[in-house]
Amino acid sequence: MLWTDADGQWLPLIPTLQKALPRLFVLGTFAPEDRSGPVIWLRCIVERTLPEVSPAEGVVPILYLPKISRQDLRAAGDCPAHLQPLIELQYRGAVWHQRNGRDWTVEAFLTSDDALGLDIARDNRTRDAMLRALPLLATEPVAGLRGRRLEADDFDRLAIGDPVRDLLTWLSDAEAFQERCDVGRWATFRDVCLRQFSFDPDSDGTQAAADALLHGGGKWDEVWQRFCDAPRLYPGVSAALRQARPRDLLGLADHSRRPGLNEEQEDKLRKALEALVTLSHAEACDKIVALDTEHKERRGWVWAQLGESPYSVALEPLGRLAKAAKSALGGASAEVMAADYAASGWRCDRAAMEALATIKPGPQNGLVTKVVRALYEPWLDRSARRFQELLSLPGIDPAKLTTAVNAERDTCVVFADGLRFDVGAVLQERLEAQGFRVRMSHRIAPFPTVTATAKPVASPALGACAGKPDADDFAPAIASSGQTANASRLRDAMARAGVEVLDADQSTMAVGGEGGGWTETGKLDALGHSLDALLVRQIEPEIDALVDRVASLLSSGWTRVRVVTDHGWLLLPGGLPKVELSPHLVATKWARCAAVKGHSTPAMPTYPWYWNPVLRIASPPGVGAFMANTEYAHGGVSLQECVIPDMIVERGEEATSAAITEVTWRGMRCRVAVRTNTPGVMVDLRLNWKQAASSIAASAKELATNGETSLAVSDDKHEGAAASVVVFDASGRVLDYKPTTVGEDQ
Repeated sequence: MLWTDADGQWLPLIPTLQKALPRLFVLGTFAPEDRSGPVIWLRCIVERTLPEVSPAEGVVPILYLPKISRQDLRAAGDCPAHLQPLIELQYRGAVWHQRNGRDWTVEAFLTSDDALGLDIARDNRTRDAMLRALPLLATEPVAGLRGRRLEADDFDRLAIGDPVRDLLTWLSDAEAFQERCDVGRWATFRDVCLRQFSFDPDSDGTQAAADALLHGGGKWDEVWQRFCDAPRLYPGVSAALRQARPRDLLGLADHSRRPGLNEEQEDKLRKALEALVTLSHAEACDKIVALDTEHKERRGWVWAQLGESPYSVALEPLGRLAKAAKSALGGASAEVMAADYAASGWRCDRAAMEALATIKPGPQNGLVTKVVRALYEPWLDRSARRFQELLSLPGIDPAKLTTAVNAERDTCVVFADGLRFDVGAVLQERLEAQGFRVRMSHRIAPFPTVTATAKPVASPALGACAGKPDADDFAPAIASSGQTANASRLRDAMARAGVEVLDADQSTMAVGGEGGGWTETGKLDALGHSLDALLVRQIEPEIDALVDRVASLLSSGWTRVRVVTDHGWLLLPGGLPKVELSPHLVATKWARCAAVKGHSTPAMPTYPWYWNPVLRIASPPGVGAFMANTEYAHGGVSLQECVIPDMIVERGEEATSAAITEVTWRGMRCRVAVRTNTPGVMVDLRLNWKQAASSIAASAKELATNGETSLAVSDDKHEGAAASVVVFDASGRVLDYKPTTVGEDQ
């Protein structure tokens, strides 16, 4: 990894970073003890010909190149001769740069939405103060810098003495702190410690400070609170507290300050969890609820923030799972059971997924996974068997429980493959938190619950599809051609029906046609098939992407967005129970469904194929699978696979829409034309379209009544820069943006 820094802005931070990153090497004078050297030495590091200083195999070295820009390396033949050995490395590795190809300056990294996204004043005094304060700024918690505009005084204050911060920094690493102090600063620090904290760092040392911090009182409570606010900034404090000597354990006011006590409780909890997997299901559920009550206080201790209380943290979702899993779902009919699951039953699935996601890979994860399985599998299996019984009752036609998704005027249908109901419920919460109005309902997926069968039913192309005489691939045909109804043919059928089919990154403004719109997004199902139980770590990013997609469509002018899916899925760490099915009885066999061959009679439930009810599909009983070691699967009959979300999303207020129709430049002024349904929208020119602080316009302008305005660039240095014309409403919400190059004819 090459880190170019044309102005050498990051140099003051490099010594600190090298302590945290042993793989960081610097172009400079030959000083191998400081991991610094000339170009040829850096090449030796990359080739690992200097084993005493080179990183281990598999560890990517980072080469910091001060006073060198990315453009210098890209110049090839024009690159200075002494740098030319580095040119080839940019193709073997990567260069750390901004989205627009430029080097990361300190200001760009702090303000860019691709990095920290802070709001920083853009005057020269603020820039100078920011660079002066960089080594101190690097250790500040980011949360304390957000939500306000940072100016020169904010950065200058970091350099002013902070006794509590200095005390914690010294306690965390006394030797390193004293090395950074000259005689005067150390004398000042000692004086402050004597006056405010009643101890002498020279004569009393870190032991006395740790003892005082453990017992608290007076200014030491302020020190403890600061440590709790950002414990990762002071990693050595935890070790110091482990050496602290309590005067009287019974008289200790705050036992949460004892890391040893937390470790004892974690070990006790680990043993209880190990014993739990041998209990009956009912006993295991009761035990988890009791353990959660006993240990929940520790989730608020600072050690949980430091990752030292993984089992107590996992108990929170495990407790919810235990309460929900104590009773299997039931009902008088399949419709009633599906409605109960959509109302609250999905919370059991959500708790299981969250419990699996709390622990990082390793022995702790293995134990929590066993506990989840012990609580979750019996509930899953009993609920699935009851749902299967109800669907197998005489006179029940599963196909009649399924409803289609029709095209609607001004509505864009967002198809999210494999959006299970519990994930959809979290998506609803996130959308509502952003001010959208969401109406959630549920549908029953067609059988078998695989994409080939179910996707056409979840699209406005349903009328173009027809059944076939065989169900070997579980897919219907396009009625007009007889060809298999794959994704591209479904899109073509929708387009012929007047549906506006959008690409994954397209948010075309609604044109008012009767056919509405259709787009596909998300990859939950693909990730499930490739990652199995590790899918739980990808659910949050997928939800974030869905929120962004829905918001983008509504911002572009669609009146409403309808989020639909084709099927859900089962996920059980360790694998679904294996169910045997003779190959000669079926034409096609997947993990949770199989196309029955001819008049064969497999000894398990069968159901009519949605697209041709004469043909039968076998499904394993309960949550079984036809294939061994299957952790993620769909295609069968269970609430998790069959009951799927169907949500309508609208803006909480009347939607304001706008679309940029033209951008033209004359010198450093650009003229913008916008089509909008609301007067008073604003137009700006930004280096980052998401961030108002990156504006390079002399001022944002309100759109004139003729739908046009002009913007002047505030500084000629931006000529040729990549920027975006941005249209936003009174609340600051971006309605549309269009990339442009400052000063160029469009």
